Amino acid sequence: MRILIIEDDEVLIDILMQSLNKQHYVVDNAVDGLMGWEYVQGTTYDLIIIDVGLPKLDGISLCQKLRASGCYTPILLMTAKDGSSDRIRGLDAGADDYVVKPLDLDELQARVRALLRRGEVPRTPVLEISGLRLDPTSCQVTYKSQELDLTPKEYSLLELLMRNPSRVFSRSNIIEHLWSYEDPPQEETVKSHIKWLRSKLKAVGAVDWIENVYGVGYRLKPDQSPLIQTEVITDSNAINKDYALTDTVVQQFRKSMRGLWQKYQGVIHHRLEVLLSISNAIRQNTLTPELIGSGQQAAHKLAGVLGMFDLETGTAISQNIENLLSYPRNIHEKSEKLLIQIHQLEQLLNAAFDHLQKSVHSHIYHSSIHRLLIVDPDLKLQSQLQCLTSPDTIIEQLASINDVNLYLQNKLPDLVIFNVDDIDNKKAYLTWLINLSQRTPPIPVIFLAHDDGILDRVTVARAGGRGFLVKPVTAEQIWQVALPILQQKIKKLINILVVDDDPLITNTLCPILEPWGMKVTGLNDPLRFWDVLQSLQPDLLILDVEMPQFSGIELCQAVRTAPQWQGLPILFLTAHRDIETVQQVFTAGGDDYIVKPIVHAELINRILHRLERNNLLLTLSRRDTLTGLLNQLSSSRELQNMLQQAEHKKVCFALLAMPELSQINVHYSHEVGNQVLQTWSRMLQAAFPNAEVLGYWGNGEFVIGTSGLTKIEFRDLLADILTNMRQKIFTAANQERFQVICQWVVVEYPRDGETVQSLYQAAHQLLSYT
Repeated sequence: MRILIIEDDEVLIDILMQSLNKQHYVVDNAVDGLMGWEYVQGTTYDLIIIDVGLPKLDGISLCQKLRASGCYTPILLMTAKDGSSDRIRGLDAGADDYVVKPLDLDELQARVRALLRRGEVPRTPVLEISGLRLDPTSCQVTYKSQELDLTPKEYSLLELLMRNPSRVFSRSNIIEHLWSYEDPPQEETVKSHIKWLRSKLKAVGAVDWIENVYGVGYRLKPDQSPLIQTEVITDSNAINKDYALTDTVVQQFRKSMRGLWQKYQGVIHHRLEVLLSISNAIRQNTLTPELIGSGQQAAHKLAGVLGMFDLETGTAISQNIENLLSYPRNIHEKSEKLLIQIHQLEQLLNAAFDHLQKSVHSHIYHSSIHRLLIVDPDLKLQSQLQCLTSPDTIIEQLASINDVNLYLQNKLPDLVIFNVDDIDNKKAYLTWLINLSQRTPPIPVIFLAHDDGILDRVTVARAGGRGFLVKPVTAEQIWQVALPILQQKIKKLINILVVDDDPLITNTLCPILEPWGMKVTGLNDPLRFWDVLQSLQPDLLILDVEMPQFSGIELCQAVRTAPQWQGLPILFLTAHRDIETVQQVFTAGGDDYIVKPIVHAELINRILHRLERNNLLLTLSRRDTLTGLLNQLSSSRELQNMLQQAEHKKVCFALLAMPELSQINVHYSHEVGNQVLQTWSRMLQAAFPNAEVLGYWGNGEFVIGTSGLTKIEFRDLLADILTNMRQKIFTAANQERFQVICQWVVVEYPRDGETVQSLYQAAHQLLSYT
């Protein structure tokens, strides 16, 4: 995908281009607003990143001009920390999102992905971890071909743990997942089920697979057998056995930032010299308006980039200097404060120059590797794709499915590109595709074929294929489809914001919480709290009670005044156990508190408990308790959002109705009717894992919303699953067997209606004639 960056700061440009190039985006750069306008007129971009403060044509005016000309490309604005008016004007001008300087590259990349996102990784129907296999379709569980005889609750418990292999579940959380709210068991009942499940796993050789995390709960811990080491194949087919695939995103980031720091020390030092010249001019009483303007610009640019080199203090000092220089009439009244700020910045940057320069030579990291596998006898595609990808991307090519099966015994590709025209047995390749989609983790596949029939596309989609391209196709077209798929292989983390003026606390919490799937953002300056809160959108907030400028109590009170943050879990850190402090914590709106020094197990337990409770409340408010699908209110909102964002894309709305539900309830009992609804719900979730909206509206009515498909294509997708639903045989308590009628209709926005209600009315009118 192609991205245009319109920014005039050469340091920031280089940082952004390196960051985005590592994500395999194609990036262009324009240094002023008019040049950016010309670039957009001549090239089609998938995303435009615009700085507000541009020369010749400012970013907000450029955004207005682009929208007025009919350009609907997503626009991401970059604004100053305190530029709230710029953010408001930018969004009103047509921007889709904004980021605040100094930029957090992780946040920037997340916002870029959100604007470019095209679907999600489909949910794997069969779960398999280290020989333990659970098939939700047949409810069969095996370990190394040995079948386990599990009770329904044991099966559900194992499925819960296998779907979340790295998560710890408390007993109360297991109860919330596996038992109804009307008749919850005691926590000792969970302990008994864990005991019996362990014994059955042990009987087939899966010993100690369920770990008891002391004071927290249970998690799945498979047999830790040695990992198979894969070779790295270079262009000369040589094997570099010394290459270690142990790098992390953090290591890559640090290595990149050290290189950039070394590269731009001269530029940053030049900006510092401009400020030092202001110090000398103040002492000699020779300060001019031109020098003040140059100093203001230098301070502004330093504030925009220093925080990205982990120099948050430098950012804060630079912003203070910029603010002091913004009022030149009063500059002499503030000269003493200005001299102190410039001296502090000089000391900070000189220390950083020495420290980071030394660290460049003390760390050696290896870059990450993407592994692509091509299944095609024609060897041209491999060399063509290699020219488009980065040097650390390994592309290997095989000629047949048999070769691939041997390959997969030792290696795990990130993506497979498969030419199906040279495969005689289409049933064999579909079976192979299903097997790849059911692996853990699933392996995405892009298909290349001469035929472009809807049947072929639907067949591939149902089998788990992630892309379908019609030949002749270029390597560039293949890479455009492959790149977003590779970018989706990202683990979702729980975001936690920690606000504490002691950096030792925030730095200590990272290694404690990150192994539990939590991403910790530490903030030592409470003055930046609101901007960071809005941009990070955390799942949980940890506040220190006593801080300079603002106390944690005051920050909590401010958070609770905002409607969108009413449900955010807030934990407090405090060194005091007195009643008055505890009362202040809960009166301000805190959910819990932890006394320093922090005990690891207690901290993790309290965080998990708060997140579980918050997720439960959110689920109860958004989902139907019987089917587990979105309820009428939530799914209607999701559908309305889909219509608002549709622009020129087609949106289809399917209504599935069970007209005999009331008769089933009367004739067989409400319990049987509920079982039918739950079965339909499970079948729909399995058939449409990527549906944007899937909801239950009551009275036997299910709704499905999806975009990007025509009405005919959506009907074809529905056909098989609806046949299975009609053919499903249910057994009542009296052993009477029966089938259920399923009525359905598909309507299309905007042809059949322009609102959710009008689409629903059109669907009901069509149903009345069936």
